[in-house]
Amino acid sequence: MINWTKDERIAAMLPQVIAHANEHDEFSLDHEAQMEAIREEYMWERSNDYRGESADAFEEWHGQPTVEEFVVALFDA
Repeated sequence: MINWTKDERIAAMLPQVIAHANEHDEFSLDHEAQMEAIREEYMWERSNDYRGESADAFEEWHGQPTVEEFVVALFDA
């Protein structure tokens, strides 16, 4: 399954996200914007890939976490 949270740009950003959150006790708005741009690009580029697939496959892809959900899960882990 395609998952934007596994993108190499997200993986490269995670150490900075965690360091900022540890230092400032908050999620950086800049990081949020960067992650949202990656997520939107990822979702847009792949939206047509799943439109012809089964409804279940499309719903699984379309139901991927938002940036907020991803970051909350990251810090709750």
